[in-house]
Amino acid sequence: MTTPPANRPQVITIANLVSVARILLVALLWWLLVADQAVWAAWLMILMATTDWLDGWLARRLDQVTQLGAVLDPIGDTLMMASAVLGGMIKTWVPLEVGLLILVRSAVVAGCSAWVAARTRKTIVVRVSGKVAITLLFIAIPAFYFAAGAPDGVRTWMAGLGWTSAVGGLLFYWWSGFMYVRDCLQLGGRSGQDSTAE
Repeated sequence: MTTPPANRPQVITIANLVSVARILLVALLWWLLVADQAVWAAWLMILMATTDWLDGWLARRLDQVTQLGAVLDPIGDTLMMASAVLGGMIKTWVPLEVGLLILVRSAVVAGCSAWVAARTRKTIVVRVSGKVAITLLFIAIPAFYFAAGAPDGVRTWMAGLGWTSAVGGLLFYWWSGFMYVRDCLQLGGRSGQDSTAE
């Protein structure tokens, strides 16, 4: 299933500015990681995840869906997820097995998407399972961060929340990944209308 691409000429829109802000916040996230500020990094990730929802809502609400926004949004999502996971793995705040499963799946889907874009100038459509996965993983990753910096009484609860959300999120993440790969194989060899994905 495909949807028409965004073709509006606007560049500076409120929605796009929110997307740019999310990308810039990645630098602050890394600064907090270097400074060993796990709790503040967790709060920042929650803020960044909120902007991910906000820019899409604003674009639709204000009729500001643009081609630039369709590019900025997945870039922001990828940088946010990769930085949070990779940085958390380096700090040992995110379990190695969880981080590797996220990064491998992300790399596979990103490679497939790039192949489709190069061949057909199309992108794979967003799936509900992918949105559910991202939501669960962005509960899990901050929870692991909170567990790393929280007092003992909170640490166990946060670690449990992190693992529960991570297991559910990874199941949806890999299921949607298989679906995205299938979509890539179907779209890669033929032309048609563009669609958007994250």
